[in-house]
Amino acid sequence: METTAQKIISTVQTLPIQVQEEIVRTLQQNLRTRNSLSAPDEDEIERMLLTKNLISEIPPRLKDKEEETFLPLKISGRPLSETVLEERE
Repeated sequence: METTAQKIISTVQTLPIQVQEEIVRTLQQNLRTRNSLSAPDEDEIERMLLTKNLISEIPPRLKDKEEETFLPLKISGRPLSETVLEERE
């Protein structure tokens, strides 16, 4: 059973050499363009998720100062990680 790629290659091989060369150049240019694109940043990913209705809203971002002023709460007792490991046994 012939795959889609094999069918396309078979068809392209029947074309004149100039057309085949043009196809090769176009495909190479496409690959270079795709490879040069950077990965989407966090904002782009959130917009894509919103567009596809995978999220209902984009949450507001914390400002840098808010992140710096975060202080974890100190709790008494054994570390939670020890409790979790103990309960797994």
